[in-house]
Order: sequence, then structure tokens, then C-alpha cells
Amino acid sequence: MIPVLGIPVIGRPDLLARCIASIDHPIARLVIIDNSPDGGIADGIALPAGTIITRPPSNLGYAGSINHVLRTLPDAPWWAIANADTMFGMGDLASLDAVMASGQAGWVGVIDWRVFGLTFDAVARVGLWDENFHPAYCEDADYEYRCTLAGVRWGFIPGSSTHVGSVTIQEGHYAQRNAVSYPANRAYYRAKWGGELRGGEAYSTPFGAGGDVGDWRLDIRRLRDQRW
Repeated sequence: MIPVLGIPVIGRPDLLARCIASIDHPIARLVIIDNSPDGGIADGIALPAGTIITRPPSNLGYAGSINHVLRTLPDAPWWAIANADTMFGMGDLASLDAVMASGQAGWVGVIDWRVFGLTFDAVARVGLWDENFHPAYCEDADYEYRCTLAGVRWGFIPGSSTHVGSVTIQEGHYAQRNAVSYPANRAYYRAKWGGELRGGEAYSTPFGAGGDVGDWRLDIRRLRDQRW
């Protein structure tokens, strides 16, 4: 059984409904983070008993939503996170559950990061997700690099899960806001690790300043300026 499945969502309730309907493996607790402007995005969707729906007053962003799941249920041995536009392939969640239970790695994605499992031990060693990558993009590359530096094994398993991909920024307002936040997140990554993501990093500590790989401090100006 998967201890926790967290699903951040900001739009397209039809895709969220499809995602939930495709769950084919027992989930102890489903957590939906409703980042939509008006709330109620899960209204009318058949949800498992005990589902937690969090409606923050503003968009937490992807990293912030993951951290919310970790903080809300910190006693879980591991957590699964899925994009709301994912449709789980038959048996993929069971495969993820088996791999996570085996302890083969600390962070495991199905095909890519559309759905992944993250262990308590990995978070204890690597830290929470850096919410300065707001509201989305580059936070997964940051966590990959931090896992590598911390000696936490990560990787992917095969599966047939599908997702639409970048569905939010297909809407006009979000596309305009992403045109601001995406390059800002790339620039933040370069400053933090001394080079481009996934191969160009030069630093082994954040900003080359020493300290722990989990060190980050929320920049409230970024949060204000990059919000979707």
C-alpha cells in the first residue's frame, strides 16, 4: 500500500478526475493541494475516503506543494507525488510501491518525474524542496543534484503512465506568467550551483558558500514577483 499520494493541481479538473480514476493500487491517504484561483477544483470528483484537500490562499507552487505534503504527514515511510495531468498506467503504482518498499533507492520516478516516490530517509538527508523555484520548473533538477551530492540513489523505473505535460502554461494568463518565472528559475539555478542544470554545475554546496546541500532561504521577493 502506498502510504501517501500527493497531487498538486492548479487547473483542468477534468484531468485531475482522470488521474484519480486511474489509481489502481491501494493508497492509505490521498492529499490534493488545490492551488487553483477559485478553489473547489475537486468538487464532483469521486475521491477515496479520508482524502485531504488543502486550499491555500494562494498558489504554493510545485515545490511548496510537495513540502506541504511532507510537513502534513511527516510520519510516512515514503511519499508518492503525481502531476495532476497524469494517467497512471496499469500496475505502475504497484511497481512503484514494490521498489520503494525494497529500499533500492531514495527517490524513484515512473518513466520520469510525472509520478515519483521519495523516502523519509532521502528527505532527512537532502532536505525539503527549494521553494525559490516558484511556482514551477527546475526544482526537480535541483533535487536531482542535491540527491547526488548527498549520496542518495535516484532514478527511474519503466511504466506506461502518461501525462499531458505543461498543461497549465497552455492557458494564456499562465503562459504570460511562466515567461517571467521560467527564465528567473533558470537564472536562480545557475547562481545556486554555478552552471546550467543537469551537467553544468560547478558548486558542491549552494552558491559555493559551504554548508549543507539542503540549505536554502525563501526569498519573499521572488515569491511575490513570480506568482501565477
